[in-house]
Amino acid sequence: MTLFRKLSWWLQRRRREAELREELEFHLDEEADARRADGLPSEQARSAARRDLGNVMLLREETRTLWSWALLEQFAQDVRFGLRAMLTNRMFTALAALSLALGIGANTAIYSFMDAILLRSLPVSDPASLAVIKWRSKPVAFGRPAKDGPEFVVRSMSGRIDRDASGLIAAIFPFPAFDLLQQSSSSVLSHIFAYQPAGRINVLIRGEAEQAVGEYVTGDFFRGLAVLPAAGRMIATDDDRLGAPAVTVISMGYSQRRFGSAASAVGQSMLIDNVPFTVVGVAPSEFFGVDPGANPDVYLPMRAKVLFDPSAASTFLAPDFYWLQMMGRLRPGVGLEQAQAALAPPFAQWVASTAINDKQRANLPVLRVDEGAGGLDSLRRQYSKPLYVLLAMVGLILAIACANTANLLLARATARTREMAVRLSLGAGRFRVIRQLLTESVLLAVLSGAAGIAIAVAGTGLLTRLLANGEEGLTIHAQLNWQVLLVTLGLALLCGVLFGIVPAIQSTRPALIPALKDPRAGQARPRTRAGMRFLNVTQTLVVLQVAISLLLLVTAGLFVRTLSNLQSIEVGFNRDNVLLFELNAPQAGYTSSEATAFYDDLRVRFAGIPGVRAATLSHESLISAGRQLPILVDGAPATGTRILGTGAEFSSTMQIPMRLGRQIDERDQRGQGAVAVVVSDLFAREHFHDENPIGRRIRLGGSAQRDLEIVGVAASVRYGGIKQDIQPLVYIPYSQVEFPPLRQMTYALRTDGDPLRYVSAVRQIVHATGPRVPVTNVKTQVAEIEQTINQEIVFARLCSAFAILALIIACVGLYGTMTYAVARRTNDIGIRVALGARRGAVVWMVLREACVLTALGLAISVPVALASSHLLESLLFKMKPNDPGAMIMAVVILVIAGLTAGYVPAWRASRISPMIAIRQD
Repeated sequence: MTLFRKLSWWLQRRRREAELREELEFHLDEEADARRADGLPSEQARSAARRDLGNVMLLREETRTLWSWALLEQFAQDVRFGLRAMLTNRMFTALAALSLALGIGANTAIYSFMDAILLRSLPVSDPASLAVIKWRSKPVAFGRPAKDGPEFVVRSMSGRIDRDASGLIAAIFPFPAFDLLQQSSSSVLSHIFAYQPAGRINVLIRGEAEQAVGEYVTGDFFRGLAVLPAAGRMIATDDDRLGAPAVTVISMGYSQRRFGSAASAVGQSMLIDNVPFTVVGVAPSEFFGVDPGANPDVYLPMRAKVLFDPSAASTFLAPDFYWLQMMGRLRPGVGLEQAQAALAPPFAQWVASTAINDKQRANLPVLRVDEGAGGLDSLRRQYSKPLYVLLAMVGLILAIACANTANLLLARATARTREMAVRLSLGAGRFRVIRQLLTESVLLAVLSGAAGIAIAVAGTGLLTRLLANGEEGLTIHAQLNWQVLLVTLGLALLCGVLFGIVPAIQSTRPALIPALKDPRAGQARPRTRAGMRFLNVTQTLVVLQVAISLLLLVTAGLFVRTLSNLQSIEVGFNRDNVLLFELNAPQAGYTSSEATAFYDDLRVRFAGIPGVRAATLSHESLISAGRQLPILVDGAPATGTRILGTGAEFSSTMQIPMRLGRQIDERDQRGQGAVAVVVSDLFAREHFHDENPIGRRIRLGGSAQRDLEIVGVAASVRYGGIKQDIQPLVYIPYSQVEFPPLRQMTYALRTDGDPLRYVSAVRQIVHATGPRVPVTNVKTQVAEIEQTINQEIVFARLCSAFAILALIIACVGLYGTMTYAVARRTNDIGIRVALGARRGAVVWMVLREACVLTALGLAISVPVALASSHLLESLLFKMKPNDPGAMIMAVVILVIAGLTAGYVPAWRASRISPMIAIRQD
């Protein structure tokens, strides 16, 4: 039968069916007429004609098989029957679909993040041909003489460096190394380009100032990535040279936000850090740079750095300053190994020429070329392990949901025993019935998958907000694209087969004669051998759910206790009712002296806001700080000492207790003598022991070279994050020390009540005083601390939610199993009660089975949990992975939940009326 004729049958189905009926009637009438001609009466002739023609329905079915696709038609029948069955059993459908939808939705949401962070390629042409250039070395002593082992050729670094047991790996290079590789890579790379994050830059457009995310790029950046402009043109090689016109390319989102559209942005002027630039192009909407977590607003030519800071010209010549990141595009037919073999020797020869002693020559960095389809791997390093942990958890939840649905289908299959027996006795094949039952379960899974997509959409948005936690500049491009939706569809189909196969096979193996003879087959009956087989399968699934639930509860307990440990850390100051925000006057064109006066004037103005109890400022906030400069005590370096440049009233504003002396105040202005400083009590104990440090002199080393006089001793505080050990700290008046250069300052306002209520007043004061200076990074002190432990907060919340969800599903499964067991033993229980069994004995008889199932689940999962918890060790804080507290808490919760789920059916069993139970038979 040709495809055209089969399609014709489907298109003209009704007419062809009518023609088939007419043709069969015609043959039947002809045969009857022939029999009547032989002398048979009409009725007998008609009956004889039917016998000779055969089964008319069978003939019609065989004809349809020839004219149509039988499997497709049967599948359509199965789908229609399955939909009717789902509508008939709405409660069953709702419960099963909801539990599966939660599992599928959670898996889809987590997988969308894995796709965005771990799997997705850059949105550029032919991303597979991109390569990232890195280096590896042995452990190094950064710029310091090494006591033992090799040194390194690095003077300083600006960028991410990763450490492992074998040493360091990084993707930052000196600019001369980039020049070298540009000249020696033409045989293996069609393009080589470099970039460096510019951080947050000050942008002034039409008198409105704000901060944007910037990135410096070399002239071949966009051409190497094969990115075409959405409007205008991209940065070219001629733009990246000294003396070239100052041009910039902006992102599509930034052009729409500031100029209305991409076309309107081209040709517009903007002040970037008080330097005029012209917008020459707009990047396409899907392009976010080469770092999935960055998403720059403004792209600047690399040598535009010199326009902002003329001293930056030296960084383009320094062979020992590592700061530039490089990528390249492989030529057709060239692999990563070939590229590395071509580029490593010239780089090794060049870096050897920069070494100045034998120790440095013993530890020269070795160049390596990695695949670059996914761009930079900063987000992958940060989120890969947490995402795998979350994916494992939601996978276990889905397994529990599948087991629970399989239990529901087994109970439903038992209720349909007589229906299946009738089908099989009428000649239906086992495979045909199994196929129809699997179609029903797949339909249920597809419905659950559709609902799971809606749950995933909401979950993706929630997860994005949880991961960002108010942090500016964090962009995670998680979305439900076609790859994610394809995985969801495959997951739904797999679940449909997994939880449907056992009930389908079980349903096609009834004892036909007893099932057909008993009009109540499938109702609650005393236990038979077949019933025991069903109950054993159900019990196995319940034990599996209990075991998985304990694993999730233990994981949640570990992360909750980790979060509790972090939140209980004393930071050394009062974190409540403090508003933090940042200002950067030099970035808006203020000189150092002008910026100092500007900052001091604003501090006084902020302190005068009604409801603000105190105001101060510092180079950085205590939690985000990380500055370390050489401090000398009696000529010896104070190893590990940190410094913080602060304004007046810092200790009282942050409510840091003063142990001795006074805090830094307005008296401590710029002068020629010793600078008044406050030290932490840890610094005083380490360097002065039991002596009074007030009035003692210490010295600031490095290029600053200033004498410092201790005027106060403050209590030690957490500096640079709450996970860090407390370090010795020296507070220095920010206006008296030129190093580090005066740039961005962080203000802290101690308020009455909610600090965020004062943001509007702060913005008005800043705009009136310096309209070119935007207020950025506004947050409370509590929020900043929470950002530093955001991963632990997210893990604790998600794992707790997942564990509770798994526990609920497992309890529903246990409850359903015990309810079904009680229903099947109604007659048995009724007889026991009639013979004098006490209600307590009946309750214990039923509850004992729930206890056994729970105990079996615990016996399986406790050893597994103890063994697998070590995989989470790197994500925990000040606790062991086999923490007994988390394990005991999980076991107690699961036992209580199991007893509760089993007690309700047991209590109902004890209330069974003997007369009603006996009458059932």
